[in-house]
Amino acid sequence: MLRLALSLLVVALLAACSGTPQKTVRGSGGTYASSGGAYRTTPPGFPNFVDHSIGREEISIQAMSLVGVPYRWGGNTPDSGFDCSGLVHYVVQRAASVNLPRTTADISGRGESVEPDEIAPGDLIFFNTTGRPHSHVGIYVGKLRFVNAPSTGGTVRLDYLTNPYWAKRFDGIRRVAPALGAPTTTPFDAPSYQASAPASPAPAVAAAAAPRPAPVVRMQPQPAGSPHTAAPTAAAAAPADPSSNRLRLS
Repeated sequence: MLRLALSLLVVALLAACSGTPQKTVRGSGGTYASSGGAYRTTPPGFPNFVDHSIGREEISIQAMSLVGVPYRWGGNTPDSGFDCSGLVHYVVQRAASVNLPRTTADISGRGESVEPDEIAPGDLIFFNTTGRPHSHVGIYVGKLRFVNAPSTGGTVRLDYLTNPYWAKRFDGIRRVAPALGAPTTTPFDAPSYQASAPASPAPAVAAAAAPRPAPVVRMQPQPAGSPHTAAPTAAAAAPADPSSNRLRLS
């Protein structure tokens, strides 16, 4: 009897992360792609998810790097494989230096609750896959996608929240790690230059007047024997040939 009870306990634990999404679902809302594709139709009643950037992207980057690692119940390293809580524990510890509990139920009590319209890459997303709250957990990586280790015999993989299997089992979001850095703004979020009044124009510098040519003094010839000296007159025209302006001596 004790052996049977232990066997049932192991089976229950294995089922905690062993929910497998349906490959293809057809319904009145449209046709959904397989688990590897995008689910373009949002299931009825699905929450309004809005991505935000809050400086925790390293968690999602680390999670993405582990896609393809085999699932193993109780595993918590890339070499041994991962179950759902082991994957989350490993990634958050390495990427954010936060030591989470080892079980999904205990992880669900850490951090702060986040509404779907405030979700950000690096947040943890929970599901009810066994009939009890918070029985499965994954790491949100943006654009309605999350990384998780869902089932025995599978691997760590990328899934869509809009997959009807996950959408109807969605069970909350928790933020367990502080921001590693302040969110950055783009040039469109803030002015890229400081507006200022136009500079007053510099005073105009008067152009120097071109120097006028010096007047040419032309000596008028005097009659012979005159005691007076000729008075100089200014010529407006260009200077004449110097040889024509010689002073005649009496």
